[in-house]
Amino acid sequence: MAELRTVLESVLSGSSGAIALEGEPGIGKTRLLTELRGLALGFGFDVVEGRGAEYEQEMPFGIVVDALDERFGLLRTPQLSADVGERRMAELAAMLPSLADRGRGPVDRLDVERFQLYRAVRAGLGHLAKRRPHLLIFDDVHWADPASAELIGYLLRRPVPGVVPALAFRPRSVRNPLAAAIDSAMREGIVRRIAPAPLTLPEAAELLGAKATPPTIRALHTESGGNPFYLEQLARTMQYSRTAAPACGSVGVNDPGEPCTERELPAALRTAVAREIKALPADAADLLHLAAAVGDPIDVATVIEISAATSNVTLGHLDLLVSADLLRTTESAARLRFRHPVVRRVAYESTPPGARLLAHRNAARVLADRGAPLTVQAHHIARSAEVGDESAIAVLTEAGQEVAAHAPAAVAEWLTVALGLLPEGDGAARRSGLTVALATALASAGLLEQCRARLEEVLEMLSPDQTEERITISAMIVRAYHGMGLRVPARRLIDATLRDAADTPATIALYKELSVNHVMNGEWDQAVETVRHARAQAMTLGHGTAAYLSATAALARFIAYRGPMEAIPPLLDEVADHVDTHAAELDPQLLDPLTDLIFAEIGADRYHAAARHVDHGLRISRRLGHSYALAGFVLADVVTKLLLGRLTEASAAAESAVEIAISLDNNQVLSAAEASRCWVETLRGDLSTALSAGKAAVQALERQPCAFFGWLARACYGQALIEAGEYERGRYQLLRLGGSALTELPPANRAAWQLPLVVAALSAGHVDQAEAVVTMMEQTDTGLPSQRGRTLHARSKVEFARSDHAAAVTLALQSAQYFDEVGMHVWAAQARLTAGHSLAAADARTDALRELRLAHGIFDDAGAARLRDEAARALRNLGVRARRTPGSDNGAAPIQLTAREQDIAERIARGYTNRQIATELFISPKTVEKHTARVFAKLDVSSRAAVASALQRQNQ
Repeated sequence: MAELRTVLESVLSGSSGAIALEGEPGIGKTRLLTELRGLALGFGFDVVEGRGAEYEQEMPFGIVVDALDERFGLLRTPQLSADVGERRMAELAAMLPSLADRGRGPVDRLDVERFQLYRAVRAGLGHLAKRRPHLLIFDDVHWADPASAELIGYLLRRPVPGVVPALAFRPRSVRNPLAAAIDSAMREGIVRRIAPAPLTLPEAAELLGAKATPPTIRALHTESGGNPFYLEQLARTMQYSRTAAPACGSVGVNDPGEPCTERELPAALRTAVAREIKALPADAADLLHLAAAVGDPIDVATVIEISAATSNVTLGHLDLLVSADLLRTTESAARLRFRHPVVRRVAYESTPPGARLLAHRNAARVLADRGAPLTVQAHHIARSAEVGDESAIAVLTEAGQEVAAHAPAAVAEWLTVALGLLPEGDGAARRSGLTVALATALASAGLLEQCRARLEEVLEMLSPDQTEERITISAMIVRAYHGMGLRVPARRLIDATLRDAADTPATIALYKELSVNHVMNGEWDQAVETVRHARAQAMTLGHGTAAYLSATAALARFIAYRGPMEAIPPLLDEVADHVDTHAAELDPQLLDPLTDLIFAEIGADRYHAAARHVDHGLRISRRLGHSYALAGFVLADVVTKLLLGRLTEASAAAESAVEIAISLDNNQVLSAAEASRCWVETLRGDLSTALSAGKAAVQALERQPCAFFGWLARACYGQALIEAGEYERGRYQLLRLGGSALTELPPANRAAWQLPLVVAALSAGHVDQAEAVVTMMEQTDTGLPSQRGRTLHARSKVEFARSDHAAAVTLALQSAQYFDEVGMHVWAAQARLTAGHSLAAADARTDALRELRLAHGIFDDAGAARLRDEAARALRNLGVRARRTPGSDNGAAPIQLTAREQDIAERIARGYTNRQIATELFISPKTVEKHTARVFAKLDVSSRAAVASALQRQNQ
């Protein structure tokens, strides 16, 4: 209880906090939640509660709706809309039945953007917490549906001030990514993890009371393993059987020699509950079985309608079940709950199959008559429909379409059931069509392996003479393989399919996938030649066809990886002219050429054109529901905004990219998203976030080492480490990409990541080592302005280290001109900063001030905090105070400091010691010291007293 009290008190004082109660069934998690509830009410919290249900795990957001629907429904719409915004209000209305008539307009987003809904829920909780702090209880989270698990994980990653999530779950059964979110929040010191211990023998005696004899207590304690619920149930067995509980290891309880701490439901416990049910009158027992099928919590009105007895008789039986403590009342008179999930499980599993099927069928009928949402009906239809039931197939299919935007896992489950309902003699075309739809849903849910398996089934359905169809499905399977980073099996299938196939329109897509496979293998020349062959094939179909445009854009993209750069502009112009001409069309066939066009434009230094096409791609992919295409466009959005110096926007886009990757549950996408976030935050100067993201990117890469462009993770992380002063660790990450030559990178991308190696070498005093890297950069210069700018900047740094300040200035200013030519103004400002340092060292004060002021202004406008501060220090060294841009996006502490750093800074300002901070935030003193050092650096202060002044200034 002391730990629970501490979390509540810390949240009341302004910190973030959450509680995770973990343990086996019956160990006391729910009892602790009940005590927590009373404690929170005493502190002035409002409490909302939701509970997962074992047999409703496919119902989207079930546990969240259970917790929030009634409370949100009581809120005044104008106030809520004003706080959360109309778009987020529409998101909430799409999830919560109580708000269904309050949302305005449809929600225009994809399943992978369901984090927009999560942000809406977070905003709604923030609205609630403005009036009073809230305890948000989620019991039996291990049974939460995938959408709920993902949303709860989001709330742990993005804590709501004044809201304490309290989760109870079985640790081995909790879903990913929630399990990962809990672990991450624990490392951040947000979550307090509590594992209730088994009862000791004296505690068991106290629970059983004076009527139990010492031998009985010992036998029950041994058999139950100290589990309170098991202990009570086994004691109930004695009540019904008048015999002592069987000893541990006896037949029918555990196998001989098995430990009594086995976490599966013991046979004796199942028997105990079954005896309680058996002791009921037959009609009451039948009603309990029916209620188990209806759900938990139990809708009383539904039970009355599907019961064969009259309403008065049914209510009487329900009262009997409550008095027998098998069911319990809730805050709502219209709902009841089972005493414990184990009770429902035994009741449901002991229901005769025919009666169970009939209960689900009648529940589906009642819900349909009421006009309940198809998603609610689908749960019961999936458990009662018969093969050939066209109505059931239609409902399941339509229900899947309704929730496709935010719960693709439910779509996959319902389409799987619908597929199983098709009659044996049904046409292969219909079956294969539904299977392809299922495979698409599985892909949207991030279940690419299951998607691939379903496409393999389609391949088996197709006859040998359906050559074109077989090649098309094979190309889809290869894309799934590539999406998982599995280049080897993808290559085997490509080779097997193309071995005996003549060139046809269908093989164009497969040749393009082969070129992607070459890229994944670092075979740059083969990639270009393969896609050139695909383009030649597509040319016979016409220059305006999707196949031709896709191959042309891919050719431009792959040439951009290795050169020659002069071959790219005609290809880009051809594709861009067509895309721009048809910009108003929502043609799904434009997605592939548009993706390749954007990355080719980025590779060719056409960043403004790429940014314009990214906006087009985002619009099309959202409207057409193409989740994986959207992921690529969001990543491209991050890169274009970064390179154009729109760092605040790039940071927001990178955060969205990470959320999408988590939604897809795809390590390949996650590695790229975290790497892009690392890159952005390094440039913004938030090195704490950058290093965290870089580490996460590398970890995702290690889980999928063959990821497409996996090198980006180590490159970005290495650069962040070097910026943070960890030169050897940074060099280690970069040198793993093929030594100083970075041979694992596309040739045209190497200079961008060799520059950090130059910085690391010079920082360690190894000028010759830096010279060798710069020489390699000069030898591989493609002539692009961005690459020329990086090479000249690297050379200027070497000349500065050699004290040839005149040469350093000339080279740095030439570098700035190249960067400015293509809109890379932040990179140009970095070159000007080097020029300013060189001019200052040469005593050219006036010229130094000019370059440093220009650099400082660009960094300040862009939100590049560390670079701005470096320029400000250089100006102070020359006796000039830098002027800050009013309202610049990097001037306030919340933007400069992470959430954890903000928590620590506020406590430092209030006079806390490091040990007091560590105790209150549940982290170690060493962790506090590290965060404190970062706070001092970011606020540019050197004492704890100055932190308070800095925070006050920035808040003003």
